[in-house]
Amino acid sequence: MIRTNKEFNDQYIHYINGPGLLINEPSVVQYLTEVFNDLAKIKAFSCKEITTIHGIPRVDTNLTEIIPFVGRIIHQELEKSISIILKVEFEVEQRLASLNLDKHGNPINYEQ
Repeated sequence: MIRTNKEFNDQYIHYINGPGLLINEPSVVQYLTEVFNDLAKIKAFSCKEITTIHGIPRVDTNLTEIIPFVGRIIHQELEKSISIILKVEFEVEQRLASLNLDKHGNPINYEQ
């Protein structure tokens, strides 16, 4: 199972012609792994970068050149889905922190 953005970029190296996936959140990596399994079937598909700019997800592929209208819709949906995943992860981390737990549910040890 691919868990990091480095593993993702290594797995899809033949489809990446830039920095690739720069978001290192396991749930985003897992989601994009599923998506890329399908996108990789599109002839001539390539991805330059998937990142966030000021917290807003941005997807940069050649889909808008290969399939103009559908490519824009795919980008919008990917960006929207990544945004939702990141918001949920942030909310979970905040709620756990309010209980003095880290994002894995382990107690936070504050050094005095």
